[in-house]
Amino acid sequence: MAEFQQLKTAYKIPEMLQRDIDALEEGVKNEVSYVGCLQDEVRGSAHGVTGGKNGITEDQAEEIIDYYCRRRWF
Repeated sequence: MAEFQQLKTAYKIPEMLQRDIDALEEGVKNEVSYVGCLQDEVRGSAHGVTGGKNGITEDQAEEIIDYYCRRRWF
């Protein structure tokens, strides 16, 4: 199993997205069968928090999606 480590960023990750990342981390550590669903939540949240005053950029969202969602954790 790949060891889960959160991505270090120079930008602040919005709270909603961070909650989904934390849930993914917990799911990976507990080896749940629905990791793919948790990755989908991270993907959706990353797209949902782009733009705006407290959001992230599209490039930052893609960096997060690449790191958390385009890999197999088991």
